[in-house]
Amino acid sequence: MSMADTQTAYPARAETGEPLSLKLYIGWSIGTLGITAFMVGSYLLLRFMTDYMAVPPAVAGLIFALAKIYDGIADPIFGSLSDRTQSRWGRRRPFLLAGAFACGLTFMLAFNAPIASSREGAVAMLAVLLIMHATSYGIFAVPYMAMPAEMTDRPHERSKLMSFRVVNGSLGNLLGGWATASLIAYFGGGLAGHRAMGIVVGLIIFAVLISCFLLTKDARLRVVDPRGHIPYRQQMRSALRNRPFVILQSAKLMLLSAAALHTASAAFFVQRRLEMSDAWLGTIYATLTVGTIVAQPFWLAMAKRFGKRKTYMFGGLFTAATWLCWLPFGAGTPGWIIIAIGFTAGLGNGGIVMISQSMLPDTIEYQYCTTGQQIEGSFAGLYIMVEKLGQAIGASMVGLFLGLFGYIEGKAGAQIVQPPSAILGITLCYCVISTGFLLTSIAIMRFYPLDERTMRLRTKGDAA
Repeated sequence: MSMADTQTAYPARAETGEPLSLKLYIGWSIGTLGITAFMVGSYLLLRFMTDYMAVPPAVAGLIFALAKIYDGIADPIFGSLSDRTQSRWGRRRPFLLAGAFACGLTFMLAFNAPIASSREGAVAMLAVLLIMHATSYGIFAVPYMAMPAEMTDRPHERSKLMSFRVVNGSLGNLLGGWATASLIAYFGGGLAGHRAMGIVVGLIIFAVLISCFLLTKDARLRVVDPRGHIPYRQQMRSALRNRPFVILQSAKLMLLSAAALHTASAAFFVQRRLEMSDAWLGTIYATLTVGTIVAQPFWLAMAKRFGKRKTYMFGGLFTAATWLCWLPFGAGTPGWIIIAIGFTAGLGNGGIVMISQSMLPDTIEYQYCTTGQQIEGSFAGLYIMVEKLGQAIGASMVGLFLGLFGYIEGKAGAQIVQPPSAILGITLCYCVISTGFLLTSIAIMRFYPLDERTMRLRTKGDAA
């Protein structure tokens, strides 16, 4: 008996409406370019705090984690607020407008904090800036991620929409990774280079997110009677009874922890293990981006042929293998090897990111079909909350491991020779521990029950 046969049936939505226009594909997904650049660029803050603000790595990781945890708790509230919002722009787009301004401004501020006269002052100031930074992300990202479930009812159409999102996410990785590193070098490196980069990239992030707001004005909206509002606690309980959503969230937590570990330690790995400049960090991000974009047609075909669950697992195993490929290499590694590994990692990354994101609207649709509840914002809030928790786990573990393995913090970019133990800690974070989290995510995804056949039974069979 399928899952579709074992749940209470509510009036189902048939797969209605025309395919989404190219303008909506691009207009909605471009928001991912901005928020990905915002998030990936922020991982440079960990090194910025340790090397230029004289914050001990364990403390820096803790601040980073606490800011993410705070914002993760706030995200479901943003989602619930967007579910209840009534405006001429719909339920979600007012948050996109506010988030565009907030994200651009806080990115600039984060890299332009004054150097405090004491370590305690630096810690307090950076904690406030990081909380502002994380909150800005939630204001935009939570309502944004609720939109696909409203824009189309077709599971494969959602996969196509998410493939556009992955392409833009890859470009966001390029902006947040390659462009930030290149701009730091262009502006002379060091503290001044970081400050100038923060201003330029902050302005770009603002422009991109405003474009998302403007280009989604024709997106389909769901009008919900505010008199039927479901209390917040009941929404949370209902979401936790949605088995596909809980499994997706559990797998996503491990995936995002893996990605945060890998990304937050990348700048350290390139500078300390490979002994290369930030320009090569940008090269890794660039080749990763190219691989991710090139692979999208392949992963779409795989998902249609084998289903999302199996495609996610295969993409995850492929990515894990490429992360381990970094282990033998250190100072003096030929550039072509770095380019090859970066590109190959991008091929696998394109699959796990696109598939995991396209599963969210499926679980939201499943919620409606089994309960009749339209609480897309709350689901998106919980989804983003798990992203924040994963980022908190990953970033804090990098700081913790660097501290445990003897990493020496600097001030104003002073050149410090790190002990071999610190290099080992960096390598473990970048290659080994991150891979362990990723493999755990794959194991959890084995239990994900939804597939396209189940969704079609829900959207068509239950209505019969």
